[in-house]
Amino acid sequence: MGLVLLAGLAVAAPPAPDPAAYRGHALATRGDPKRGEALFFADTAKCSACHAVGAKGGSVGPDLSAVGGKFDRPHLIESVTEPSRQIVEGYRATALTLADGRTLTGIVKGEAGGRIKLVDAEGKPHEVAADDIEARRESKASLMPDGLWAGLTPDEFTDLVAYLEARQGGPLTLTPGFTAETVATGLTGATALCVAPDGRAFVCEQTGALRVVKNDKLLPEPFVKLAVDSTWERGLIGVTVAPDFPKTPYVYVVYVAAEPYPHHVVSRFTAAGDVAEPGSERILFEGDDQTKLGGKVPAGHQGGAVHFGADGKLYVALGEGTAEAPAQRLDSLLGKVLRLNPDGSIPADNPFVKQTTGKYRAIWALGLRNPYTMAVQPGTGRLWANDVGGVCEEVNELVAGGNYGWPEVEHGPTKDPRFRGPVYSYSGVSVCGGAFAPSDLPWPAAYRGRYFVMDFAHGWVRTLDPDKPAAAEGFATGFRRPVDLRFAPDGGLYVLVRDAWVIDREFKPGTGSLVKIRCTKSSR
Repeated sequence: MGLVLLAGLAVAAPPAPDPAAYRGHALATRGDPKRGEALFFADTAKCSACHAVGAKGGSVGPDLSAVGGKFDRPHLIESVTEPSRQIVEGYRATALTLADGRTLTGIVKGEAGGRIKLVDAEGKPHEVAADDIEARRESKASLMPDGLWAGLTPDEFTDLVAYLEARQGGPLTLTPGFTAETVATGLTGATALCVAPDGRAFVCEQTGALRVVKNDKLLPEPFVKLAVDSTWERGLIGVTVAPDFPKTPYVYVVYVAAEPYPHHVVSRFTAAGDVAEPGSERILFEGDDQTKLGGKVPAGHQGGAVHFGADGKLYVALGEGTAEAPAQRLDSLLGKVLRLNPDGSIPADNPFVKQTTGKYRAIWALGLRNPYTMAVQPGTGRLWANDVGGVCEEVNELVAGGNYGWPEVEHGPTKDPRFRGPVYSYSGVSVCGGAFAPSDLPWPAAYRGRYFVMDFAHGWVRTLDPDKPAAAEGFATGFRRPVDLRFAPDGGLYVLVRDAWVIDREFKPGTGSLVKIRCTKSSR
């Protein structure tokens, strides 16, 4: 307890608010979202000066319209009381020291034509010539000042958190004619899903277990349990099976190993029934040492999608680990789609084999940020990838040698002739699962052949016409942090729900589930 002087007398100052007490109150008390909304837009909390909800508010910080879909209550509390602990990518402050002695600090909103656009903490825009900048550094501190929460009472703080928590998709709602059933629960850090031709679903748990759902029941014993680095977004992050599985009994996975350094691994296991044959792991391909590639959050943006293409080759998508620049380099595997033979060797007709050496000859496409999921269209073999954004979320049609621009251009449509733009993009939070509906799907004809795409934070599923993908149609809303979706041979659509964010100090195990959507009517 400090002292202040009042009329010549020493008076004990009131104790500073205790963030632990505020946190405990917000965890134990529901709060009132309506009162929280009033606080959000009032001068008391000053939230709307930097953040928008809907079309109202500032643009300095991230749009919070769906923040409750991405983060649960403990993370929301942390973001208010400790704003610098976890800064959303794209919103890290940059300090520019200018030739005239001034220092500008804010969020870089664009760089083009030798000029940099920056918005400061008050929302004021600045534009400076790159030649006038003497020094540039990225700050580890958030533009959101520490201690704003201390101006609120514990009840007000809880109301504000309740309002942010309510910014999500609402209850699960499906298009009429469809039903949803939860077929598995208790999954830990669910990341990816594959449905085998025999109907078994293989589910990746980020912490290293590959689970099996058979006849819509979760089997108690994992197919395999791997030693992984599961920090943040690392871990077991991709799975597929041989095209004629189980005749060819191979299950392929992508994971991040911790030793001798964090790096991507593509491995193959031999199935012996519902478990892997002991000692059958064959490492097919190993990625770069992530400790040498930089990145603001190196354990982020890991990608992990893996599929067999129509050509029988294995396609693997890797994120850029928040390092950005390696996505454009041919001496790095980050921010790339790789093409391998099923045995892990590198096809001689890969597009960059004459420009690269060693394992980098596996590069098939580049310029990606975090290609979290991919899908292959039956019949045509078209390969699409969902690349988690920056300013926009992207669905890209992948082609041999394609460059998708990151980080040279922001996500979204581009007129730069050097790069391929997305077939579909939207301003949102985190595009995730994607799957092409089979042409013989026993659903209404309008759904057959369409591309189903999902958003992690908003919790919706939309459908696209692959030949006219610019317009999307709604299919479902209200999923709680979904990550992947796949069609099953029986005509059902599996949706993998994570209901957790990254693995950090607030992570909770056992929150994930597998939901199956069924059509109750069909028409030709």
